[in-house]
Amino acid sequence: MNIGFLGCGNIAQAMIAGLLDSGLNPASITVLTRNQKKKKFYEKNSIKRLAVSRANSAKFDFIFLCVKPADVKDAIEGSAINWGNATLVSVVAGISSQKLKIFTNSEKVIRIMPTTSAEFGKSITAIFMAKKQKKQIKKLIPLLNKMGSTIKLSSEKDLHEFTAVVGSGQAFIMEALKQYDEKLLKFSKNKNAASKNLSMFVSSIAQHIELNNGIEPSIKKIMSPKGTTYSGLKALKKNKISSVFKSAFKAAEKRSKEIQNEY
Repeated sequence: MNIGFLGCGNIAQAMIAGLLDSGLNPASITVLTRNQKKKKFYEKNSIKRLAVSRANSAKFDFIFLCVKPADVKDAIEGSAINWGNATLVSVVAGISSQKLKIFTNSEKVIRIMPTTSAEFGKSITAIFMAKKQKKQIKKLIPLLNKMGSTIKLSSEKDLHEFTAVVGSGQAFIMEALKQYDEKLLKFSKNKNAASKNLSMFVSSIAQHIELNNGIEPSIKKIMSPKGTTYSGLKALKKNKISSVFKSAFKAAEKRSKEIQNEY
């Protein structure tokens, strides 16, 4: 299988790292680019670089589109890619399948929404495709599962909400964790020790959820009736913490829809 990456920013690098870590042969990956800005990354991972102007000289099964929404049209139309052979797999938020089909003049378009956790095999990747793409999907899903897990969406519209909750959601949780980072810094020797303690703290939460089959059972295991945890949770509910997150999801989803209309 030959895989191309059109664009090599954070998400592309995370996906490439995850694929290589899973055992994928570096020789099967080519980054299509206009410059050599990421030269160290290519050399470090032993992956090929090919100028977009020469992209028609190579054959690809899949080409992952990993550019900013504003750059999508120029990136596709400014390349020499033979879209008749390759399937475009877009990771770009907000740009619809219909627009991508117009830009590529091809029906072979699939949209996905991974996270940068693909780097260490923990991405939850949403995938939307037309029913006629069954053959390509059979090849693509095992590839995506090398970077974590996949969720098939029945409607392309659901990608807006998924992008908000999962794609952007990690950053929302991290923003909340800043409060813990500040407190742990107070009790730790230095910033490095505080970061390690925070990482352990977050990992333990994930383990609780996995072992207890959910969040509510995990909270019940931690909380004692009328204890410190009970009092703290009561304060969080009183201050409507759920509304804070819902507003963040809503704002991110709204922006995803705006992008669809802008480009």
